[in-house]
Amino acid sequence: MPDFLKRSSGKAIVLVLAVAVMGAALSQWGLDRTPAGSGAGDQRLFPSASSLLDILGGARQYLAYNMYIKTDTLHHTYYGSFAQEAELVPYLILVTYLDPHYESAYFVGAGIMDTLGRHEEAKEFTLRGIEANPESADLHYSLGDLYLEEKNYREASEAFEKALQYEPGITSRNMIMLALESSYHALGDIEAQRRMILYRAQYNLVRVYGMGVGSVQAGDLIRRINDMLNTVTGLGKG
Repeated sequence: MPDFLKRSSGKAIVLVLAVAVMGAALSQWGLDRTPAGSGAGDQRLFPSASSLLDILGGARQYLAYNMYIKTDTLHHTYYGSFAQEAELVPYLILVTYLDPHYESAYFVGAGIMDTLGRHEEAKEFTLRGIEANPESADLHYSLGDLYLEEKNYREASEAFEKALQYEPGITSRNMIMLALESSYHALGDIEAQRRMILYRAQYNLVRVYGMGVGSVQAGDLIRRINDMLNTVTGLGKG
């Protein structure tokens, strides 16, 4: 099947299923004037219908979860095969329609889109994810990474700074801080880069002594901390 037909087919699947989801939401609105799963329906007028539709709201999230798990398994199976990974994108988009708070679907979906050269689409998808999940460290990090590709270092640093305000679940604080250091370095802001390196060293020092890490991991962290401090010492001297 030609690529353009495959893309059209994938979009058609998303459209049909999205319409079905919207139809379910509109059906509930017609019954009790409340969004699905809100629990705000008039229990006196529609006690059975309201309870049933609340259950369907939860089922929608359960469907999103099951669809994501299966799609993510295929993502790992297809990893490296761009043509096969492209087929997963419509399903990841659908997961976000079923459950707009499914951060992993935005994160993985944007990553595949960008790998396939669909950079602007990846950025729009990530921005939609952030709109639904404004406190997602992972999605702010993903956005910053996309800005880095554009060499838009100011926007990238702002996205990474935002990511550091929250706790990541997919990436790590170390990765966010390292990306922020790179942004500051590209901007030529040596003082900001120095502060971030020291902050990362402090963060890892707390991990060594405050989180009970094993001796091997502790030794690795201490070596990294020494490298960070050596980097700080050499900044601005080259």
